[in-house]
Amino acid sequence: MDIVVSASTLGLLGGLVVLLTFFGRIPPWLGYPIGGGLLSIYVLILVVGLKASREFRKRPPPTASVVGKRGVVVEAEAGWALVKIEGAYWKAYCNGCAPGDVVEVVRVGDAGVEVRRVG
Repeated sequence: MDIVVSASTLGLLGGLVVLLTFFGRIPPWLGYPIGGGLLSIYVLILVVGLKASREFRKRPPPTASVVGKRGVVVEAEAGWALVKIEGAYWKAYCNGCAPGDVVEVVRVGDAGVEVRRVG
């Protein structure tokens, strides 16, 4: 059984624990370490998420230079696939592709790239 807690929930819970400790409802020896730990985790997740989103935006848009390159299908569903080409993930249209298939870029479209299975 997996438990999923959003980062904002950790931040709110940590802030609430610190606030209740400040007003004397929770002993300081217990409240500040727990609240501070939860707030620290929240800040860490926030910083890593912002850095990852900046790195994602640095990826160049698909250009004609991608045509002819080969990659591997990571996920596939209803004609669309997530393809890894030279370490970058691309949204691709691929008819009949399955995860693990080797594909080649045929053309660049508005919504992504079009690929075909090789071999």
